[in-house]
Parts: sequence; structure tokens; C-alpha cells
Amino acid sequence: MKKYNIQCLVALIIASLTMTACDPSSDAEYIPSRDCLITSVTMGTLKRTLHTKGSQGQDSTYTVSVNGALYPIYIDQVENRIYNADSLPVGTNVEKVAFTTFNVKNSVVIKSLATGNDTLFSATDSTDFSRERTFKVYSEDLLSSREYTMELRVHSEEADTFAWQRMAEGASLPLASFVESRTFCHDGSIYVFGQLADGNAQVVTTRTQQPDFTTATDLPRVAGRPVNARSVQYFRNAFYALAGNSLVRSATGTDNWSEVGSPLAIDALAAVHGDSLYALADGKLYATANGTQWTRCITDTPDALPQTQMAAAAQSQRTDPQTVSLILTGQRDGEPVVWRHDVDLLGSFVYPWINLPQTEELGDYACPLLHSTALAAYDNAVVLTGVTDAQELAPFYVSRDYGRTWKAGEWKRPDLKGVTAVSAAVDADQYLWIVCSGKGTVYKGRINRLGWKEDPKRFEGQQAAQ
Repeated sequence: MKKYNIQCLVALIIASLTMTACDPSSDAEYIPSRDCLITSVTMGTLKRTLHTKGSQGQDSTYTVSVNGALYPIYIDQVENRIYNADSLPVGTNVEKVAFTTFNVKNSVVIKSLATGNDTLFSATDSTDFSRERTFKVYSEDLLSSREYTMELRVHSEEADTFAWQRMAEGASLPLASFVESRTFCHDGSIYVFGQLADGNAQVVTTRTQQPDFTTATDLPRVAGRPVNARSVQYFRNAFYALAGNSLVRSATGTDNWSEVGSPLAIDALAAVHGDSLYALADGKLYATANGTQWTRCITDTPDALPQTQMAAAAQSQRTDPQTVSLILTGQRDGEPVVWRHDVDLLGSFVYPWINLPQTEELGDYACPLLHSTALAAYDNAVVLTGVTDAQELAPFYVSRDYGRTWKAGEWKRPDLKGVTAVSAAVDADQYLWIVCSGKGTVYKGRINRLGWKEDPKRFEGQQAAQ
């Protein structure tokens, strides 16, 4: 950036005012402007450095251009702050920034990073914004001034990358011996229900912050029957499950399990959404709002309902916020099946459950056949995982079209072997928890951008560059 002495600026302005005041051709009295405003700013082209790793493990570095105009600059005239609300991509160089627009009333100077002195600012020169910079705008008569601070934000991590943290691991942990499991996140706690090889059930409960998975609580038998850990659902502020074919309930999930008194002999609890708990009985699908009164659901192909390995998740529809799609996966006769049920949150329409055939034309995008399947709603999609035949954690199969197709490889997942059972849940901070039996491994991960916090002042007292 070119350096100009601030005294030269002052001298030029005073000389201009003097000549104007002495101009005999002007009869009108000239009143100098006292505006001290920066009104709009637009960045020019920036450079971004990317690092990649080749198939042989070699590192590669290359540079691409970033259109700065795609990242609007906001001006908070109340707090005198200038910033880009949407951060620039990782690796963007902000040490040499030029502007295509920098509209300012009268004269502007910038504080030097080297000396701390004010120097004339030229928007077309490259300027270092690796640190916050301070501008001062003067009125035309130099009697008034206004100081702005400007910050150009750059992401420190890739937006769509999954970052994983291992939270626990050990064959001695109770969850390592679970042959099946179900995991829930609720009110800052995580609950892992597990079935033991002898048929009894346990639950591991801990906080999501600084979790401790070392202690398990034995679940009591109800009427002589163990609780089915995989059947557990969270419904109406309580935990529901099956003990044999009976519906049982506990307010805490750890104790006081008791029969609900349902007249239905239930084969499996299938799903929960809103005020409805869904169950399979005698090859039919039913729904209840209280556990005691059941209504048979409308299904388009009843003979294709799942029999085992059921998992469900609710995905909000992107085009209609008043509709949620409940996705149910499972297996029937050793083949994967997928069902979808749209729920109108306003109650104006009632939709049937529809079967989504996993036919040959889907190819690699068909629902996979896995063991110990787990399904979760995440990032406007549903993600399916489980255990492969080789006892590895399966890839994440992501469906963004409400269960019709399933794409593997979109999201990075932990590389785990020796896995015997899997369950998953999402907490309030958008962390996806993966609980694996066998080695007793627990991971939590999040897409980076889902953890970014929006500036609370973004829409207060500001205007965006046009």
C-alpha cells in the first residue's frame, strides 16, 4: 500500500477551502460537508491456497481465485464496525486485499500496522487485513471525524467436513458387551440401552459434556420378562419399550419400568413422531397417542412391512416446513425395505404410509443390507449406518430425498473394526454420537459449519454493500 503523509492531506484540504472561499465568481456561501461515513465496501479478487493429498499420499498445493464480491461487507453504523458476516473460505489470503468499491464521504486514513500512525488509504492498493484495521474518516472542514474498525473473517476449518472426537474406548466398558443397543440424547444427557448375551438389559447414562461410560444400571424385568433394549423409544417425555409383547414404560429410563396396559400384543416398536408411537402387531402397523388406544395405519402395501432391524428418523421437508417425512427402514425376508410417512404438522391432511421399493434401477443408491442398523436425522437428511459382514462400522448412507435413494461416501466416518453392534443419536449441539459395541468405542462428530455461531449483531444497525 502506498504511504502518504497525513500533514499533506490536511494542507491540501485547507488550501482547497481557502481557494473556494476567495472565489469572487461565487455569490453563494459555501458550507463544507461534515459527513464522516463509509457507506459501502466490496472486496475485489482474492487468492486462496489449497492443500490436497494424492492417491500415493503425496501433498499438493495450488492457488485459486476467490470472488470477494460474493462475501458481502456489512457496515454497522451504530457500533462503527465493518465486517464480512459470511467468512471467507479456509486458506484465503487477506494480507493483500484490494477493493472494487469503497464509498466514503470526504477523506479516510488507516492506522499503520508498522508505526501506529495514520496514513492515507487507497482502496485499490493491496492492504493487509490479517488483523483488525482501524480507519478514520474526516469531515471536509476537518472539525469532525469518525473511527471504524474493520475485520475480514476467514474460516479456520472446512465447512462441510466431519470432525470426529473419540469419547470412550475399552473392552471393559459395559457397552462393549452389548449385543444390540439404542442411544438417545435428551436434555444434555446421553442414554445407551443395551441387550446382554444372557437376554437382560442395561442402560448407561451420562452427560454429553465430559461423558463417563464406565457405569451401567441393570434394567429390571417386567412381569418376569427383560426389557428389549433395541425396542426403546422416547415418547411423551418418557421411555417406552417392549418386554415380551407387552408395552412398558419408565419416566427415567433407569428404574420403575411398568406395564402400560396396552391391549395390543406388539411384535416391534417401529417409530415415534410428535404425538404418535408406531408399532407392528400381527403384520400390521398401528399408531397410538397414549399407549392404550391403537389405530391401524393406512399402508399401501401391507405385505412389505419390515420384520426386523427397524430404525426410524424424521426429516423436515425443505420445501414445506409444515410437513415432516418419517422414514422407516428395516428388513423383510433378508432384504432391505424402506417406508415413508408424511406428517402434516397443521393437521389438515392425513397421508398413508408408502413403501419405497429398492429396485434394481437404483443400483448403488439402493438402501444397503446391514446388521444392527441405526438411522438418524442430520443436516436436512437422514443417515443410515450399521455393521458390515466383516464387523466394521458401515459407511454412512445419506438420503436427501426422504428415503428414495441412499448415497455412500458423502460424509467421513470413523474407521472402526471389530464392531458387533451400533447405535446413533444427535444432541442439541448437532453432534452425531456413534456408539459401537465390541471394543466399546464412542465417537461424536459434527459437520463443522453446524457448529459455527452467527454474529448476534449481524442484523442490528447495519447496511450491506450493494
